[in-house]
Amino acid sequence: MATKKRILVSPLDWGLGHATRMVPVIRLLKAAGAEVVLGADGYPLSFLRQEFPDTEWFRFPGFRPEYSAKGSQALKMAFSIPTMLSEAKKAHAFLEKTIREKKIDAVISDNRYELWSEKIPTVFVTHQLNILLPHVLALGRPLVRKLMYGFIKKHNELWIPDFAGTPNLSGALSHVKKMPLPESYFIGPLSRFEEPGQKTGANPEKKRDLLCLLSGPEPQRTLFEQLLIRQIQDKNIKACILTGKPGAKNFQQQENLEIRSHASDKEILQLMRSSDWVICRSGYSSLMDLAATETRAILVPTPGQPEQIYLARTLKEKGIYYSCSQHHFQLDKAIQQAQNYTPILLKNDYAVLKTRINHLLRRLL
Repeated sequence: MATKKRILVSPLDWGLGHATRMVPVIRLLKAAGAEVVLGADGYPLSFLRQEFPDTEWFRFPGFRPEYSAKGSQALKMAFSIPTMLSEAKKAHAFLEKTIREKKIDAVISDNRYELWSEKIPTVFVTHQLNILLPHVLALGRPLVRKLMYGFIKKHNELWIPDFAGTPNLSGALSHVKKMPLPESYFIGPLSRFEEPGQKTGANPEKKRDLLCLLSGPEPQRTLFEQLLIRQIQDKNIKACILTGKPGAKNFQQQENLEIRSHASDKEILQLMRSSDWVICRSGYSSLMDLAATETRAILVPTPGQPEQIYLARTLKEKGIYYSCSQHHFQLDKAIQQAQNYTPILLKNDYAVLKTRINHLLRRLL
């Protein structure tokens, strides 16, 4: 019997989104006969270990940026570039050591630019080929793109989690005139709530007004949580807040508000379907989950993150999701305005992703 090929899957440790969208990739790898090895850190590692408890894993540290409570996040990130490059060099060396010691046959990484190798095939997953920079920093976009594309070109394939045509979710972020790699593929949106070949069940009875899904970096995650709690407590509504902390065991029940640290994907899907509205960040992975389930949502982009602001604004202009800034967020107004928006439904048949996975595994024979 042929030995299963060992595929390292490694998401970026900047919030849960990069890990959650690897769920269908991991499922299809396993279905194709591959042996998956998980390499992650922090909450993403906790999430993937809960999702795939029988899968080999190890801690793969990466650069963790310091996010600001106020001001432009892009500016803070710009000053972090030297540190990021230094940490990327360390992570690349760690990968080469891991390939030898753990006998890795190929790597699929989500937004970890540094996880390329000349020894084995590597696949890079991203939806952001066009980096958005605010105000005067926009002058540095060509330099940032050159740096970013330089890393992408070191990989064998580029997988983009969106549709090539319309409708799509990423807009100008993914749909660029020239791809950085000849082997670039739109593999369709990736949602942890959509299993290939599985039919969607009937929607349950509505049990609450709001489900708040928190995610993203600190301190903004906590600031948004505190804002929501304040505005929910003095309203005659029933709500649940998932704080987005896999591995933590926190549960609070107040009169009209339930606060939970985390829930399984199955539980989250049930909570989404049994809630009138979902309030969440406009992170790309969250948007893919909303589109896969045709969920009515209110988007509040993370302050200082141009990508999330662009996605929220674009989808609002298309009449799909209501959005507003965290600074101006008012729950009553948001729910009232959101009534005028119609959520999008995007289903992925996963045909392209299955083809690319089979191609990768055949290449390793």
